[in-house]
Amino acid sequence: MNFDASLDHHNRRPTLPRAFRSLFVLPVLLLLAACGDDGVSSEPSVLTEVGVVVNSLDLSLTIFPVDDPEASTSVGLGPDGSPVTVAVRGDRALVPLGTVPAVAVVDLRERTRIGTIALPENSGASGVAFIDDTLAVVANPNLNSVSIVNLEAASLEAEIDTGIFPQRVLVREGRIYVLNAELGPDFQPARTGTITVLDASDYSHVATIEVSGDNPGGGDFGPDGLLYVSLAGSFGAGNGAVSVVDPAGLTEVAHHAGFGDFPGALAMGPDGNLYVAAFSYGVAVFDPATGGFIRAPEEAVAPGGVPSSSGIAFDSEDRLYALTPDCQAPATAHRLDPITFEPDLEITVGTCPIGIAFSEILEPND
Repeated sequence: MNFDASLDHHNRRPTLPRAFRSLFVLPVLLLLAACGDDGVSSEPSVLTEVGVVVNSLDLSLTIFPVDDPEASTSVGLGPDGSPVTVAVRGDRALVPLGTVPAVAVVDLRERTRIGTIALPENSGASGVAFIDDTLAVVANPNLNSVSIVNLEAASLEAEIDTGIFPQRVLVREGRIYVLNAELGPDFQPARTGTITVLDASDYSHVATIEVSGDNPGGGDFGPDGLLYVSLAGSFGAGNGAVSVVDPAGLTEVAHHAGFGDFPGALAMGPDGNLYVAAFSYGVAVFDPATGGFIRAPEEAVAPGGVPSSSGIAFDSEDRLYALTPDCQAPATAHRLDPITFEPDLEITVGTCPIGIAFSEILEPND
């Protein structure tokens, strides 16, 4: 890859259950890894799951093996920027650099930053998602657009207009979903949020979906195929909400209020419940089937006893991890017991952790 070195100065993938992966995938990978081009046996590799945490103030990624989290590694993303999201696919991680118009590319197996890919000038860089192994889409909030990035060529393929202030991106079944905050010059919601839907094959505009609340910022797909979107609302107004969108009908089909002040990251759990993180209260748990809370914001999960969370995600074993933010010192990722929500594991991460994801990579078998 020919990454742009000139900038150096400036959604968990669906996976098979581990038992099935072990039966069908691992033997093939081990066989391929054991033979070189000349047929001579070489060192085999194993499939390892890693957690990846983006630390905004540190400008770093914390990478930890799920089965050995103490063996974590910190990878620097560059000398400047304000990253808030990360996307992973296989042994690659992509991190938009916020105030720096670029996306950092990290090799998760080698635990190193490969380089950066330049985005349009003054683009900003917020949300990111892989389209496939070669292409990714990055939100440009300052330009009201998204950039299509070619990872092999380390270049831009296209720039496509969206709604105002796009800040998160999801890709599913051949479509790109861009969550637009629709903020005004004062960075307050100027109108209710929108979702720009693009065709992932030719980037043509499919639809613009109106949602009922303000400032969409997090999203995940449920087992019902519906898209669940967290709506942060206005800071301090306590008007956070969740909208439910039907990708087939391209419409909002439900809207749930009561999510308190500024909910952010959102993850669909293996139990069919929705987990929503907020700096202001921790992790709320919501049952979409009944439309009611299991843990409302006023009785939210407080990871490690701290009523605040900046990011959540599930690993391939369906275990929930929550980031407890600290912007003065190294912070903590807590793995939570699925019944009691008490931490059964604490992992030290960087300063101001803001996003977490999981991926599976091939590593040498020591």
